[in-house]
Amino acid sequence: MKNLIIDLRVVRNNLRAIKDQAEGVHVFADLSANAGGMGLLKVAMFLRDEGIRNFVVSDPSDAKLLRQNNFTKERIMMLRSTADPNEISEMLSYGVICTAGSYDAAVAINGIAESQNMVADIQVMIDTGLGCYGFQPSELDKVAAIYKYMSSLNVIGTFTTLASSWRSKKKTTAQLDKFNEALDRIIEMGFEPGIAHAIDSAALFKYPNIELMDAVRVDTALTGRIPGKSVNGLSRVGYIEAGLEEVGWHPKGHSIGAERGFVTKAPTKIAILSVGYYHGFGVDRYIVERSLFDIARWRRRKTFVRINGNKARVLGSVGLMHTMVDVTNIDCTVGDIALLDVDPVNVKGLPIVYR
Repeated sequence: MKNLIIDLRVVRNNLRAIKDQAEGVHVFADLSANAGGMGLLKVAMFLRDEGIRNFVVSDPSDAKLLRQNNFTKERIMMLRSTADPNEISEMLSYGVICTAGSYDAAVAINGIAESQNMVADIQVMIDTGLGCYGFQPSELDKVAAIYKYMSSLNVIGTFTTLASSWRSKKKTTAQLDKFNEALDRIIEMGFEPGIAHAIDSAALFKYPNIELMDAVRVDTALTGRIPGKSVNGLSRVGYIEAGLEEVGWHPKGHSIGAERGFVTKAPTKIAILSVGYYHGFGVDRYIVERSLFDIARWRRRKTFVRINGNKARVLGSVGLMHTMVDVTNIDCTVGDIALLDVDPVNVKGLPIVYR
């Protein structure tokens, strides 16, 4: 038995903390990556019941799923810019707010909207440092062209995406300064930028005095898994329940695991779980962005699971499909349940159970 457990009571508490921190501005729930691994449709329904009416997606199929499941009145925004006519046509057919992050994307959206005798709501994306999508601050004349010449587009918002809010306040502040300058320039040219938003989960909680603008976009705050130190008010969502599949004693000097293996220094009682890094256990999605020192420290860390209310240390390294833990001092047997802390976005191959 192996399941990913999502406790919606914890998600609710995290949402309350988000609303308190947002101080009354709009909250856009970012449902990218299957709602951070928690399950897009179930979480969207839950958030709607909790009063959220603005949703962000990163793929047209996500918007389609929501619209086909009675999300007819909610605002759905496509986070990334695209000039792909097939994607644009699909999004417009489902009433999705498209993002124009380039002149080509704006032209493509305008052309398809015009061919369908409609005016499409869009948001303009400004690139302030992430580098993936968005108009450069130096090419706001192209943004002006949207207002002047593209009559089938209605700009309802302008936003940027922060590149390193969880790591650097200095870089985050610099990005926000660029974004505000771009907004000021758009207004000076006589245009209305609409709803302005830039603040993500990490910036919202790590920098309490930061300017919130008109809306905040949250993702990792919903799971309580903003990288770095724990954040007051947020609790982690997501853990795996797995049954113990083998429990037995092994002699002193017994070798366990491959690569960074482990040799017992005394007779040791070992339990085996058929959960490994394939399923998302022992995985850090931010590891590629850490320093060499942080990576070395992460590799040396001790990893634990909980069995019958007790902490059990993982022996050796987490395997692809299995994990071995020391249960020498724990009263347990085959079939008992182990609890493994995981970031839901890393989990695959397991059914989700909601509580």
